[in-house]
Amino acid sequence: MSATISNNDSALKLLLAFVPEAQKDLAVDSVADQLSKLTLDGQQVEGTNSVAQLLAAKYNSALAGNTDAEKAEVSQWLTMSARHGQSERQVFAQTINEHLAGKTYIVSNCITLADIVVFGNIHAFMETLSAQKRFNWSNFSRWFDLIQHS
Repeated sequence: MSATISNNDSALKLLLAFVPEAQKDLAVDSVADQLSKLTLDGQQVEGTNSVAQLLAAKYNSALAGNTDAEKAEVSQWLTMSARHGQSERQVFAQTINEHLAGKTYIVSNCITLADIVVFGNIHAFMETLSAQKRFNWSNFSRWFDLIQHS
């Protein structure tokens, strides 16, 4: 089993850190300017979301959601995270902030792929936020801090 992780794919790097069993099983290579790929049990997939979903299925299925509704919502957030490029990160962060009102995690009462992948994709943006913006987006900031220290 092998994985090729793009140097700028912080979401998958974070997921691998969160699932140490995968690190033991996989031969991981880092590459530049290439889609991340995973070959697992003869099946090859490309792209952050596909690789993340396959790793979750193999090593920790609860990360993908425990019910059909949670699985669909995780998939929705993975798609939204992939669609919001760097120029749209502010809009996406605001969406997350509003969604997290009264919630701890994006999808369920525990960490899922949605939290891990969204965090990985938005981490660099968070570092650019002013203290005032972090204060204004208190739900987003609280969630970010929680995931960062999980």
